Amino acid sequence: MIGTSIAWALAHRGVTGIVVVDLDLAGVYASSELNAGGVRATWWQPVNVQSCRATLDFFNEHAEALGFRDRGYLWLYADAELYAQAIEKRNFQNDCGLGVELLSTPELAERFPILDRNLDEIVGATFSPRDGLVNPNAVRAWYRSEAERLGVVFRNRHYVAGAETQRVSGVGGSRRRVSAVDVIEVERGELADTGGTVREILTTHRVPIDKQAGEMRISCEVVVNCLGAWSPIFSSKIGVSDVTEAVRRQICLVDVHREDIAAGASLEDLGMIVDASGLYFHPEGAHVLAGFSIPDEAPGFDFSYDGEDFFENEIWQRLAHRCSSFERCGHVRGWAGLYAVTPDCSGIAGKVASFENLFEAHSFTGRGVMQSYSVGCEMAALIATGRFEACDLSDLTRERFEDPSRWVREELHI
Repeated sequence: MIGTSIAWALAHRGVTGIVVVDLDLAGVYASSELNAGGVRATWWQPVNVQSCRATLDFFNEHAEALGFRDRGYLWLYADAELYAQAIEKRNFQNDCGLGVELLSTPELAERFPILDRNLDEIVGATFSPRDGLVNPNAVRAWYRSEAERLGVVFRNRHYVAGAETQRVSGVGGSRRRVSAVDVIEVERGELADTGGTVREILTTHRVPIDKQAGEMRISCEVVVNCLGAWSPIFSSKIGVSDVTEAVRRQICLVDVHREDIAAGASLEDLGMIVDASGLYFHPEGAHVLAGFSIPDEAPGFDFSYDGEDFFENEIWQRLAHRCSSFERCGHVRGWAGLYAVTPDCSGIAGKVASFENLFEAHSFTGRGVMQSYSVGCEMAALIATGRFEACDLSDLTRERFEDPSRWVREELHI
């Protein structure tokens, strides 16, 4: 998602010779394709609020094409201290034009009758009406089609096996430069992964010899690492250390008996609801999409889905605890994808200081889609002009991790 957005934004500026190389451009295993589809600007850190707000404005302008519905985000709090912080952050959020509302428990029950159980646990809630839901596939497809129209070349089923770097001297001392990347073409195809080759490569980080269809070297003036959870794999090939960890996240579709919907309640007009338990859910066609991030999930490139066990142990109990309408809900199917997680749960964007021509934009910890437009435009500006323009992303450079006081700590991730 991020790489395609940057490619489009660069081409929109008139930059030519852009090549997007990826093993899975169709997004079969991409985090931005496997997520819950929620998009919001309701964060606590200014750079995240501003970049998400600009992206939501873009989604709203192209709502029909991108499947954007501004149905809002409802966030429930059971922790009084955390809710007090949310109240404090609301002033800043609303200064940014988000229109965040505070809801008491009685107001919550009146506005959202689907929530009819154990509300005595809830100390308050926030509702952000400008947030909503989007079709991530449509967003990625839009960036790609517009980029291709402007001449960007996409090389699908291609794996960057390594890179050639050189030492160059200049003002401020010596730096390295990526002069070329070595690419292996693997099994051809756009959507299917019938033999599991793509999944094998994405989890083992090596291309089986019998799957290599060809090799090439691509010379480059500029390289952008936007590989998300796989960013450390590329970085390690050129001697750069990344703090990113890949962590599995699971989501499932839930079948709801419509006759069980509580009196006065409705699913159709709901946006994303984030429960105090960490459960999040929203309507998804005829079903409900629900997810939960297991707190002690070990890092790793794992796409396995725990099936009925995940639904029964993590989803159903939390849904039924808050909503009588979900007392008899059933498991339809589910899947797993990867978060690219940083120590402060904010993304990494900017120029790699030790290189002359290496940039990066990755590890947005679940915010790739909702920051994609702004990050794409600002990274294109940085590459083309040497500076950010509408939204300053300089707080997100990797150098911040050298000093914990500079971390961009984000609390409201799920």
